[in-house]
Amino acid sequence: ENFIRDRQYDVILYGTLVTQYKWTKWLTRTIKRLHPSTKIVMGNSVAGSCPEVFMQNAPVDIVVIGEGEITCVAILDALRDGCDLNEILGIAYRDPSGKIVKNSPRPACDINELPMVDWEIFDVPEYLKRYQWTAFGIPKEQKAIVFPVSSSRGCTFRCTFCHFVFWDDPFRHRSPEAIVEEVRRNIDQYGATYINFNDDLTLASLIQAERLADGILASGLQFHWNASVRTDLFGKPNYSYEKRLGVAKKLRASGCMALNFSLESANEEILEMMKKHVKKEYFSEHIQILKEAGIMSYCSVIFGYPPETRETIQETFDLCLQNRIYPSVGFLMPLPYTEMYEYAKKHGFIPDEDAYLDSIMERQDISLNMTKMSDEEIMGQIKENASKLNQLLELNLDKSNLIRTGGARKHTNLKNHWKSEDALDPEEIKRIENDFSFNYSQTTFDDREK
Repeated sequence: ENFIRDRQYDVILYGTLVTQYKWTKWLTRTIKRLHPSTKIVMGNSVAGSCPEVFMQNAPVDIVVIGEGEITCVAILDALRDGCDLNEILGIAYRDPSGKIVKNSPRPACDINELPMVDWEIFDVPEYLKRYQWTAFGIPKEQKAIVFPVSSSRGCTFRCTFCHFVFWDDPFRHRSPEAIVEEVRRNIDQYGATYINFNDDLTLASLIQAERLADGILASGLQFHWNASVRTDLFGKPNYSYEKRLGVAKKLRASGCMALNFSLESANEEILEMMKKHVKKEYFSEHIQILKEAGIMSYCSVIFGYPPETRETIQETFDLCLQNRIYPSVGFLMPLPYTEMYEYAKKHGFIPDEDAYLDSIMERQDISLNMTKMSDEEIMGQIKENASKLNQLLELNLDKSNLIRTGGARKHTNLKNHWKSEDALDPEEIKRIENDFSFNYSQTTFDDREK
């Protein structure tokens, strides 16, 4: 607040996820209170997924809906030149009478034509310090230098619980050549040793995965990386088992340490309601192939869909046990511009959108219970199963970390071997790494430091 008070800007542009709705409203009101003439442009899902609701409850001037690069330049040009905003695609704004106007959407851009991020305008050393924890699969003592690289936009599916900024655009991915060029720049300029492909979905198909691996291998660059994939990328039998395993091994050879993916549920009725379009048998084969290739698995699940019962919760944990993986536990949080948000409104679970959006924030508990179970029943069943899974997999997580389990790396057998003074046989190390699957849950920065 003091920073804003002491500086005057013509325009301030910012945005974040819709789970920061409450705090973004505070920031918007604070700016307008201190500098009434400053124009505020808001982007990302915090306003783009619910422009009318946000603009009715905070004094934002313009909301960017969808991609922002081209739209933001057009907005700044119009504000500078005093032009009308009605010709700018992909925005909502207030006309002179105060009425909220929503323009036509902007067509998706060619992401291969966008320039690389210019990190020189950031405090790079501080970002590197705070980003180190994302080097999944690398011992912390190695102090990896981690950089994010965006390799794609959007997703090939539209799950009913999910919203991402590029929701109305087709899935697009950058060419392996463009990705390698940016990685090379990060290595040469900043000494990067680890790349976090920071996408909603990095690899959507086996062909795309193989092309990326081939591009990295051909470049000769040496770095480690992780990415997000579909739960059935290596499990769907569109190709032979040998072919899928071969591509997974190529990824590992190119430096892939870990892949993040979401099972969400093992119950067919819930998967259908999610529109997840995945079969649980594909999930099991996906896990098996990654283990054979030496790539670590980070898996998440979601509880709390309307059909959820004690039996469906048990079903999901049983599948995790079968595959010897401890998942990050999440709960259904209906987000604006998704089918489950409309379901919640239709069935009376969200009578006041502004109040509901104020309440959600970043959390790992039940924000809105639409099942026939009480909150206590749901949490009790999850904790009971999580405790059993923790015991059977010998992870030694304490009770406080069964659901919020960031930092689970330190609880694994592999971590214990890292501390050992005894040298391990290479085959034994490989066996341990293949079984080294742990939680990819959301934590506070303090949790990560611990």
